[in-house]
Amino acid sequence: MPVFRFKKASGLARDVQAKKQELLRKRQEFRKFRDKQSPKIESKKRELARAKEELRVSTRPEEQNELKQRKKKLQQELSRLKSEFRAAKDATEGVPGGRAAPRAEDGSESGALPDFAIIGVKKGGTTFLYHLLSQHPYVEPASVKEPHFFDNLFDEGIEWYRRCFPAPKWKDGRRTITGEASPYMPGRRVPERVAKVVPQARLIALLRNPVDRAYSDYQQVTWRGRETRTFEEAISVRKQRSLSQEDETSERCDRISLDERSEYLSRGIYVDQLLRWSEFFSEEQMLILKSEEFFERPKDTLKAVLDFLDLPEWEPQALEPRDEPNKEKYERTKVNKGRYEQEMDPATRRRLEEYFEAHNRRLYDYLGVDFGW
Repeated sequence: MPVFRFKKASGLARDVQAKKQELLRKRQEFRKFRDKQSPKIESKKRELARAKEELRVSTRPEEQNELKQRKKKLQQELSRLKSEFRAAKDATEGVPGGRAAPRAEDGSESGALPDFAIIGVKKGGTTFLYHLLSQHPYVEPASVKEPHFFDNLFDEGIEWYRRCFPAPKWKDGRRTITGEASPYMPGRRVPERVAKVVPQARLIALLRNPVDRAYSDYQQVTWRGRETRTFEEAISVRKQRSLSQEDETSERCDRISLDERSEYLSRGIYVDQLLRWSEFFSEEQMLILKSEEFFERPKDTLKAVLDFLDLPEWEPQALEPRDEPNKEKYERTKVNKGRYEQEMDPATRRRLEEYFEAHNRRLYDYLGVDFGW
């Protein structure tokens, strides 16, 4: 063997041994950190469970408000502790503070699985929120906002999904994150799939008044040429006019029948959808927001999202939906009203409000907050 090859082989052996020793040292450090951090996490979990139980049985409004604030603070603290734990664990695998980036055959980084996903709801402001987040200096956007991997393209495989996202970068000692925004919330098989592929992902759901959401969804599908029925026909609202024998001009009586299988309606039963997601993801991994508050006060909502994702405070140049891409498709927010050629029939609205009332009440009980729909 030529001398230079022998020296090269010896050098590689030393490098391998050094890496093994470094990995052993990191694992020892992680075990110490784990022994110290695990009791803190368990303690916060117990505190959070007590706060939830106290909130459940509380009847005084003042006490309820205080408990809600305490619950929110505990959730944030628990999320931070878990994030630190994950970062320390990942550091033992080669990337301090984050998941190791996948490698292509040539050794280059080929992409990363998402750190977060905005899972819905459709027509709830997800495009605007993703647009804002994508401007953050520590967020790398996906190649497409809605890859629809977990509902429509799951057979393409995880490697296909990875290619939708950029590899993580390091800026000023902080790892960038990436994510997507597909309306996954109603999908029955989606929560389990997401949990298997990205179990540590943080999920964000924007919930909009289901009556307004249904009509907005209908308007968009109609605008795209995929819906030719009236809104009443699309949700199977059948009106039968009953005329008084004494006066044919008397006020009509509408008997309305709704088809609960209609996606315009089923997508608005949020509590059942959230319950499915809760089977696979902890409460600390999910952020539930009210779309109307986002439309009214986008700055406050964005701050809550940044806190949830452990991102430093930051404010984009523009905070109005009209400034997002495809702004002509965005309608009926506080800053951009009246885009419908025809408003919803008042009788139809009343019937839908009655239909969603019980479902909304279950949602409020589940979340511990009344959205006022």
